[in-house]
Amino acid sequence: MGFAGGIVATAMSLKAIVNGTGRGVIGWISDRYGRRNTLIIVCLVLGSAQFGVFFSGDIGSMPFFLFCSMVSGFGGGAIFPLFAAMTADYFGENNNASNYGMVYSSKLISGLVGSGVGAVVVGAWGYGGAFALAGSIGLASAVLAVFLRAPGRPSARRIEPNPYPISREIS
Repeated sequence: MGFAGGIVATAMSLKAIVNGTGRGVIGWISDRYGRRNTLIIVCLVLGSAQFGVFFSGDIGSMPFFLFCSMVSGFGGGAIFPLFAAMTADYFGENNNASNYGMVYSSKLISGLVGSGVGAVVVGAWGYGGAFALAGSIGLASAVLAVFLRAPGRPSARRIEPNPYPISREIS
């Protein structure tokens, strides 16, 4: 990328600050607009930010690099509280802690596998290939999230309204 170590360290510091901020903001957004919709947007933003980080480094634009790095940190922080809320929404409150433990364990797997795969990709395709792959995975994840449905629940289109709602029975 050609940036000095101090700039990269600054980017990582800003990314950590924004990462923590993203967690609270995304929780609020997902409460208002829905978990799946928020997940789709976060994945689109994360994927786009990966392309932006590489492009900014390629053209040598430090402000754009810092901005894209912060956007990446914001989205990366947003994923984990979103997954926690989605686990409860999709699988219910019963056994939520153990269910979320399984969901969160994906971080362990991605850390172990991702670092090795990342090193192989950088070695084979260079940084451009690595960022392109990361950005493409983010965008593909957004597409997959469009089809995300809670298991074992009927489609909203198949639910028929109750012709005798409880409010009519009480009065």
